[in-house]
Amino acid sequence: MSNNGWMVTKPSQNSESHPCSEPKPCSEPKPCSKEENYCCAKDMIRALRLLSNPSIKDDVLFDEFAFIGKNFLVGTALESDPDDNDNIFDPDATLTSIDPCQSDFINISGNSVVYPILATSISDAEQFPMAVNRVSLCNLDAIVFQYDPEATNFEDNLQKLLDKEYCCHRCNDARFGYGEDIFGCIFNPYRFGDSFLNFTAGWLACTEAKILGRVGNVLVLANTAYYPAVPVSRIYFVCLGSIGFYSAYLD
Repeated sequence: MSNNGWMVTKPSQNSESHPCSEPKPCSEPKPCSKEENYCCAKDMIRALRLLSNPSIKDDVLFDEFAFIGKNFLVGTALESDPDDNDNIFDPDATLTSIDPCQSDFINISGNSVVYPILATSISDAEQFPMAVNRVSLCNLDAIVFQYDPEATNFEDNLQKLLDKEYCCHRCNDARFGYGEDIFGCIFNPYRFGDSFLNFTAGWLACTEAKILGRVGNVLVLANTAYYPAVPVSRIYFVCLGSIGFYSAYLD
């Protein structure tokens, strides 16, 4: 069943809680290996499928997405004078659908690919004009999207979905592979209240991002900026393996 081009999946009927392992200290760094699959495509698909859940679907702005590629960007540009906790302009590409055939590609709609060069506006950014209708998830470091700013419970509802479906908000699980080491150091399970992060992921840089949870090797965060007095209603799906620089933000 589809809804405006969006491949709607049936919500999980499994209400059983997922087992969580006890928090572990950071392990010794592992050497990079080409044999290890650092592509988070399968987990990104799982994260995107959450957006078809009835509790949040109507509040997702599917025509306000940005795709942060390893060489180009689609739906945004790098902001030369950022003012809302990240370095990109408001997303303006469209997430059309998820390919149901176990593909590492998703269907999108964009008018150009944008070079990763600082700009004062998206229109001033250096772009290569070409229609874009598919993107390889293995070529992405992050997906950023907007939700309806009037949906004041959106982040809470998304966080509940993450906890219910993947048990990923306040627990570590070695089953998730390479990202487990990064997540174990980023997320502090002993700290009361919410956890916040300053991070870079490819061309994306963000400060004071609220950690909502994770889907395997995809970290889910929210923008905490207010501009000028209204929250920036923006969510980040970030490949843990793409995080380059980071630090905990203590509110």
